[in-house]
Amino acid sequence: MGATMVSRWLRWALAAIAALLGMFVLLAIDPSGGLLFRTIGLIGMALFALSVVVMLLTFRKARRLSPKALLIAASISVACTSFFFLLAGSPLSAGAVAIAAAAGAMIGIGWAMTNLLFVDGDTVRARGDLWFLAVWGVSLALPQLAALFGGRTPYAIAVVSFLGMGLAVGNSLALLTRYRNVRRRTHAQQSSTGATS
Repeated sequence: MGATMVSRWLRWALAAIAALLGMFVLLAIDPSGGLLFRTIGLIGMALFALSVVVMLLTFRKARRLSPKALLIAASISVACTSFFFLLAGSPLSAGAVAIAAAAGAMIGIGWAMTNLLFVDGDTVRARGDLWFLAVWGVSLALPQLAALFGGRTPYAIAVVSFLGMGLAVGNSLALLTRYRNVRRRTHAQQSSTGATS
C-alpha cells in the first residue's frame, strides 16, 4: 500500500512538473501570454466536454469520500488559480475577487448538500441525485454565461476562475463537514448499541 501511495504521488508530481515546464515553454515562445491562454482554453474545453460525459454517466454511482482527497482538491484549486494570476496578474480588485470566490463557495456548498451520504462498512460514500445533477449544471452554466457576456475579456476570465475556485473549496469543505457528521453519528450509534447489548 505504501508503494502504491508513493507511485501515485510520483505520478502527480511528474504531471505537475510537466505542466509547469509546458507553461514556461509557452511563455518563452510568446512572452505576451497569448499562446498560453489559448492553450489553456483548448485544454479547458476538452476537459469540460469530458467532464459532462463522465458526470452524465456516473452521477448516480456511489463514490468513496476521502477527507484527504477533498482537502487536496480544494488546495489544488486555490494553488492553481493563485499561481495563474500571480503570473498573469488579476484585473479584479480584492473586493471583486472575494465576491466571485464567495459566490462560487455558496454554489459549492449547495452542491455538496445534494449528495446522499451513507456508511458502507467502514467507508463513507456519496451518491448524487437529480438535484445534484441540476446544481452541477448551474455551476457549469454560470461561468459559461459570465464568459459569454464578458466576451472573453481578462475580467470575465478572472471572474470565472475565482468563481470556480470558490466552488471547489465550498464543495470540498461542505462535504468534509458532512463526512465528519456522518462519522460522528455512526460512532454514537455504535456506542449506544454496544452499551445496551
